[in-house]
Amino acid sequence: MKKKVIFRTILIVGVILILAILIFLNFSTEVVENVENETEIEPEQEISEEQMRQTSLTLYFEDKESLELVKEERKVDAKNLLDNPYMYIVNLLINGTEEENLQNPIPKGTKVNKVELKGDCAYVDLSGEFLNSSGMNPIYSIVNSLTELKEVNSVKILIDGKEQENMKEAFVRK
Repeated sequence: MKKKVIFRTILIVGVILILAILIFLNFSTEVVENVENETEIEPEQEISEEQMRQTSLTLYFEDKESLELVKEERKVDAKNLLDNPYMYIVNLLINGTEEENLQNPIPKGTKVNKVELKGDCAYVDLSGEFLNSSGMNPIYSIVNSLTELKEVNSVKILIDGKEQENMKEAFVRK
């Protein structure tokens, strides 16, 4: 009798083990099938490091018809703004617009000698060619573009390092 009980116990444990092994094998093959059926999704186009660094700047140029200053949004590599963003922006203005309906109010041949921020005022030192300009648009092209930056509230314009009689005060956004 004792042998029969031991035999039944061994038989029941054996059947349970066989069932457990079969269930495990069935489950593991389902997992493998699911993994094989998954497809990797790849983006249509990789984004370059340069594209990730793009930022938008607002520059001001003259409208060819109305001669009023209007905004031009320009995408630039943010890396270019690390050293001296003020100098970079003034150079973009001097190089001119990218839009056909706009024109550059800053006289040709104008060069940037130096641009630095003192407090919340940007000091822009330009070459003498800037004096060949007429009206206030050349000044406010620079002033409005630089004051788009939150740290700049006014702009002082110097010509070859010197104050000019008609530009003694710092200009604020118009």
